[in-house]
Amino acid sequence: MVSFTDRYEPWKLTPYEKWVTDEGLQVHTQQLVEDIHTIGVEPWERTGTKAALLDLTADPLDGALVNNQGTIRFVCEIPPGGTFNVERHMYEEIFFVLKGRGATAVWYEGQPKHTFEWQEGSVFSIPLNAWHELYNASGEETVRLYGATNAPTAFNLYGSPELIFDCPMTFPDRFDPTDELYFSGKSSKIEDRFMETNFIPNVHNVVLDRWTARGPGENMMINMANGHFICHLSEFPAGTYKKAHTGEANRKRSGLVSDVAYLFLSGEGYDLQWPEGVYPSPGTEWEQLDYKAGTLMSPGTGYHQHFNCSAEPIRYLVLRYGNPRYAGYVGARYKNTGGPQIQFKEEDPAIRSHFEEELAKRGATSQMEGYTDEP
Repeated sequence: MVSFTDRYEPWKLTPYEKWVTDEGLQVHTQQLVEDIHTIGVEPWERTGTKAALLDLTADPLDGALVNNQGTIRFVCEIPPGGTFNVERHMYEEIFFVLKGRGATAVWYEGQPKHTFEWQEGSVFSIPLNAWHELYNASGEETVRLYGATNAPTAFNLYGSPELIFDCPMTFPDRFDPTDELYFSGKSSKIEDRFMETNFIPNVHNVVLDRWTARGPGENMMINMANGHFICHLSEFPAGTYKKAHTGEANRKRSGLVSDVAYLFLSGEGYDLQWPEGVYPSPGTEWEQLDYKAGTLMSPGTGYHQHFNCSAEPIRYLVLRYGNPRYAGYVGARYKNTGGPQIQFKEEDPAIRSHFEEELAKRGATSQMEGYTDEP
């Protein structure tokens, strides 16, 4: 049974922070993880893994153990021949396989057990409160997983680990144990840039739809396990960049507080970011954050803008809230644009000049000529 300690003054730690402390979880508080494949992890005894929470924030609160109290990200490692121990919980969890191969078993008490295999590049989501166990299929190689979860919301709402880990409630509208193809990788297209599946064998092979409202590139949003979390994939060409936009709409999708983070899968480039409340315009200062394949980055609290300085397309992965089933008008408001953004014709000319300077440093050239604000 999981329980809280009583050695902490209740007004200094949230229920989720108390649980993190009792679990002995390592917490990395930073805005950018340069390489998610190498960031440090420590033993997480209850699960049989090594792990660390990734509390991605551009403005950490002094004294806070965990800044993100809606959703949170983490990495974990399963040792050769080991498992991520059996558990169920009243919060959602979605995984991306960074390294290795293995299998996952998912079931409800007394119902058929589903087992599916995964590899590097796979994405899968655990249906809410389903029993599950993750296996490392290799006897020599460590598995590394990147995940996102809304555990902080559940802990802070209920304040009871017993309810979160020992509740018998099932959710047949999310997981049908009699559906033998549930984790087969079958998919269905809902509409342009939206599809549904419960297992993605390899995100590099997912075909994206053209989407130029944000600038040159393609996009696909994938509902998984009928939960709040989706797998969002985007790609934009070499020598191009996106329009500056703000993440405020993302953080409040579905009326819920949710952090957003970009995991870059290819190429190299940089982000420009502005402080919260600052509208990018001539004379406003920005911060530049460089990234490469393997970099995980928070977009910050204000406007931000992605730039590709490499000779190949950049594809990136976002695990975030976004299932339109729960979004209502909050989600529909920015369906086409993804949120407030600055059109190319309105942006500070210094941004284009800076981009060309950064390309020149790398021996690359701009491919932005001909791109307009037209869809």
